[in-house]
Amino acid sequence: MTALFADIKGSTELMEDLDPEEARAVIDPALHLMIEAVRRYDGYVVQSTGDGIFALFGAPVAHEDHPQRALYAALRMQEEMSRYSAKVVADGGMPIEARVGVNTGEVVVRSITTGAGQTEYTPIGHTTNLASRMQAVAPTGSIAISEQTRKFVEG
Repeated sequence: MTALFADIKGSTELMEDLDPEEARAVIDPALHLMIEAVRRYDGYVVQSTGDGIFALFGAPVAHEDHPQRALYAALRMQEEMSRYSAKVVADGGMPIEARVGVNTGEVVVRSITTGAGQTEYTPIGHTTNLASRMQAVAPTGSIAISEQTRKFVEG
């Protein structure tokens, strides 16, 4: 499975001078772009973190090319975020930039059925932790991938 973490860099500073409704009007479209990029490549959004997302590729829907799908989604996120940021800046706002981290490896996926009858999937293991760390160290506007992911997508 491939884990992807993405967040909006500097969202706290971005929202400092805005009231909560204004901040939401800026952040929500960015989150929507991230989620749509994941869905386009058959990824599963595990969680929205307020200013970012956590997504899986290869589980719960299996795809042999899940590392490639995750990277295509990450590239699309960055392209769409760049377009969105240009629009926000043109409207007088601050630039909005994302950073993405991706890692591929084995996990155990726990499924929980909620009270509403929906099934939620949560991966457990080092793979997701490393993907989160990759995102945290990724330079703004970039995608950081682990060596394991690189091996799967090389060529």
